[in-house]
Amino acid sequence: MPAIFDPQSIAIIGASGNETKIGGRPIRYLRMAGYKGHVYPINPTRDEVQGLSAYASLSAVEGSVDLAIVAVPAAQVADAIQACADKGVKAAIIFSAGFSEVGDEGRALQDRIVSIARKGNVRLLGPNCMGAINTGNGAIATFSSGIVDRTPDRGRISLASQSGAIGAHCYVLANARNLGINKWVTAGNQCDLEVSDFLLHMASDPDTDVILCCIEGVNDGRKLTRALDVARANRKPVVVMKLGTSEAGAQAAQSHTASLGGSDAVFDAVLKQYGAYRAKTLDEMFDIAYACLQGGLPTNSSIGIVTVSGGGGIMMADAASELGLDVTPLEPAVQTALREIVPFAGTRNPVDVTAEIISRHELLYPMFELLAEKGGYGSVLTFLSHLGRNPAIIEALKPDLLRIAQVYGKDRALFLSLLYTDAVRADLEEMGFIVFEDPSRAVRAAAALTHFGRSFANQGAAIEPESHTLRAEARANLAPDRSYSEVEARDILAGIGLPFPAQSLATSAEEAAEYAAKIGFPVVMKIVSPDIPHKSEIGGVILDVRDGPATSQAFDTLLDRARAAAPNASLDGVAISPMLSGGTETILGVTCDPAFGPVVMFGLGGIFTEVFKDVSFRLAPFNRAVALSMIDETTGAAILCGARGQPRADIDALADALVTLSIFADQNRALLSSIDINPFKVFEAGKGAAGLDALIITSSGAGHSAPALHTDTPEKETAWRPAPKF
Repeated sequence: MPAIFDPQSIAIIGASGNETKIGGRPIRYLRMAGYKGHVYPINPTRDEVQGLSAYASLSAVEGSVDLAIVAVPAAQVADAIQACADKGVKAAIIFSAGFSEVGDEGRALQDRIVSIARKGNVRLLGPNCMGAINTGNGAIATFSSGIVDRTPDRGRISLASQSGAIGAHCYVLANARNLGINKWVTAGNQCDLEVSDFLLHMASDPDTDVILCCIEGVNDGRKLTRALDVARANRKPVVVMKLGTSEAGAQAAQSHTASLGGSDAVFDAVLKQYGAYRAKTLDEMFDIAYACLQGGLPTNSSIGIVTVSGGGGIMMADAASELGLDVTPLEPAVQTALREIVPFAGTRNPVDVTAEIISRHELLYPMFELLAEKGGYGSVLTFLSHLGRNPAIIEALKPDLLRIAQVYGKDRALFLSLLYTDAVRADLEEMGFIVFEDPSRAVRAAAALTHFGRSFANQGAAIEPESHTLRAEARANLAPDRSYSEVEARDILAGIGLPFPAQSLATSAEEAAEYAAKIGFPVVMKIVSPDIPHKSEIGGVILDVRDGPATSQAFDTLLDRARAAAPNASLDGVAISPMLSGGTETILGVTCDPAFGPVVMFGLGGIFTEVFKDVSFRLAPFNRAVALSMIDETTGAAILCGARGQPRADIDALADALVTLSIFADQNRALLSSIDINPFKVFEAGKGAAGLDALIITSSGAGHSAPALHTDTPEKETAWRPAPKF
């Protein structure tokens, strides 16, 4: 990115002598910022622009040009980029609009300029963007009116935004909060360079400590994950705002996973998997950036709360619990010691020091000492209400606050929530406190710091899976444009090592009775059809069938129901499998995201999967640690862990299944559209798990005409056969 952020020379094509115009502002800003490189205004009608010698064309410039700013109408941009290519310009920032954002004609014009740039080895930022800024060298290559009469303050935050207006809003907001910017860029249409490219650059930039991103869409998912991975390896917090969400893919009607795995859910999973933090508002984004610059990154998710208000303590404890922070009570002995200092204090956590602290400020340090020393909290939040606006009280408290910061600020994040004057806030920040007026915002920032601390600490656990071998024949069996029936899908997935009970496909009532007797009663019977993905919705599943006559009758009933509900459906037959009792129903699935590729889903299973939406996602492939984190973040994890006296489920078997599925999905990413294994029953610890139903769709999932797929076993009840028409 040297040509964008560290150019030695900049040409402005479409330069204007009017400092308020798009072609005039960059020249004014470069001069305001003290840019030391050469500035070449390109304007065929002027000899001089804003006190600088002007040139009739780019070719008239005698020296080399690293960066060109293009500020001409869309129809003239192609010629400008050709001139850049002829001159050997390394990069061009295209302010001009009127390209892919306006329709097919604009898209064709954008494709043309990309083609010219590639042939000439010119990297492009934009079009329809607001440019780039490097406060370190004064390279202010933007036309934003947000700069007004001063350039952005220099700092340790770098920001990449797809939206120019949002990006400009952010650097003005950063200045208003006294948070300096290091590097800033808006990518616009991303015809060449994307937000992910700049995120990767910032992740390795020694002058950047915190990275902020505003993203509308991702063209290359792997490029984004690589950038996030580098940022995490370099211990640089990345805070992301995703602008907009999308509907689920075209297979939503057939696949539970696809219907739940819209691009926004996948994007959220990517950020979790690679250690970034997703902010919901710009205020939250800058709160977190400020906290990251000001405080440490605790790996301990517990938080201790000191408050002068019982109500304030309750509010903060509620917010902390909601955000996943652990408001662990102090040990009884510590509570007793606290009551010896202030007999009427609340001592569990939050620790309520009451208004007594106003008249006896010397009590603050010993109470804090007990809480910090004995509580083992990763973060401590002290709520002092309006005391920061009372000069006498805050001055009396400052010596103890300074001592607290000096003794305990090295090992934990220290937050203060209080109303303050600017001078008081500056003093407290100088001590090492992270200061907020709103205690809820302080708690949210504490949760974000803990997120980063734990992510950085755990990055040694690679996302790539451990050594794991799948049977070669199972990897090679998938065909394009295919919707596999339950019987086929189960055979494929069992072939890679996923646990499925024995199953037979019956094409007559007699076969059904025969197979059921061989499997052993009771059995489950299900209609098998590529055109009926959700069998329970048409009554296509009959449970607990206990003898031969009941089996024959159930066979006929299933066919009748299928014909009535879906008269044009292709019916393969009826699947017979053992009735497995007990266990917890979960769902395992895969959906293929257009930007990120195959994504694995886990959640509670059964017929209400899409109602509860208690699911988690991760990019494939991944290891056991990632699988366990997927399970843990669902609400249903409490059930698997033995809620209300229930036996603990075999979470190890569940994690193994998720890892296996993730590897299979990765190895078949070229063809795979979606997989559902629902339900996937997880039994008591040590007793394993079993998939009871499965669906695989490749490519569009519209066809069912691929050649027959055979397993290695010749037995009649386990071999797949071409589907007869009933």
